[in-house]
Amino acid sequence: MIDALSLLISHGVILLAAWRLLSRPDLDRDPPSGLEAESGDA
Repeated sequence: MIDALSLLISHGVILLAAWRLLSRPDLDRDPPSGLEAESGDA
């Protein structure tokens, strides 16, 4: 019983972390490269 409970809790925390990371709005945006940051053309 304790083994199943510990597996459920640990996997639940991992799934929660992955869900929160995937729902971030800045996940789809790349940071500007060095050339774009210097020229300001972005």
